[in-house]
Amino acid sequence: MLFVAEGRIHEPIAAEDHAIAAAWLGPMVDAGFLQSGYLDGVGQRVIMIVSAPDRVEVDEHLRNLPVVRDGKVSFTVSPVTALRFT
Repeated sequence: MLFVAEGRIHEPIAAEDHAIAAAWLGPMVDAGFLQSGYLDGVGQRVIMIVSAPDRVEVDEHLRNLPVVRDGKVSFTVSPVTALRFT
């Protein structure tokens, strides 16, 4: 199943946090979990399209992210019910 994980950035993410993020983004892509993502620094949010068998696995992956554990980012997850192609 596909899910949209919309994250709200609560604290500025420092330069060293970018290196930490790169360390967990790569394996998430390699595992087929992270399909796409977008960082909106001005709007203080991050949007990710993720793929997992169920919502429980999505929540587990997101809960284990360092920025989530530190309270810098929180996510709202919604299943993708339709895709529109134009």
